[in-house]
Amino acid sequence: MRPGGFVLCLALVIAAGLALAGLALAADAPAKAAAEAASKAADKPAAPAAPAVDPKAKAAPKASTVAGGESASDAQFFAELGYKDVANAHDAARALAILTSEGKECGGDFEKCKAYLQSRGVLPDGWLDKVAPEEPVDKSYLAVLICRSLNIKGGLWMRLFGPQPRLALRECVYHELMVQGAEYAHVSGGELVGVIDRCDRWRAKESGRELPKLSTPPATEEKKK
Repeated sequence: MRPGGFVLCLALVIAAGLALAGLALAADAPAKAAAEAASKAADKPAAPAAPAVDPKAKAAPKASTVAGGESASDAQFFAELGYKDVANAHDAARALAILTSEGKECGGDFEKCKAYLQSRGVLPDGWLDKVAPEEPVDKSYLAVLICRSLNIKGGLWMRLFGPQPRLALRECVYHELMVQGAEYAHVSGGELVGVIDRCDRWRAKESGRELPKLSTPPATEEKKK
């Protein structure tokens, strides 16, 4: 064999050996990486387990809301009504339901309030039983509802023709339940609250029922002149 051929064969053998060594290293790399990752994961503290859920446990009650959800209490209803610029049919129905039920909780559902008023003979009146809940309330229609709620008979013309809007408003003004004004004037929330309060006092006076008196501080001696 020629010296050059021997050298060439030796170089090929060395190159083949290096290639095999590289393949062996490349094959061992993924295994080493997986082993290192497993070692790091073992060193980290285990995450706390999620608490077990008791299937018999009751869900927390939902908070009551004023609009859209559960109805607010009657006291809260009147408190918020006093700030409204214009009262609507829904406000009138609920306020009159509270008045005729003498303070019992009737709820805030429009249809239920109308059903209760109908059971008490207040409806049908020709207006509240037909309008949408967002319809503004005017003085004349509110006066009709007041006369029907309190069973106010009125004078001769009202006894003949019933509580017509104009006659009912005059009767409510006469009994100081409402303030004089245009028949078509809208009723504000504060005005409606005042009307309901005066109606309750008027009914108590007519029936001889005493309203609860507010406690007053003891009288003090007058200063000497």
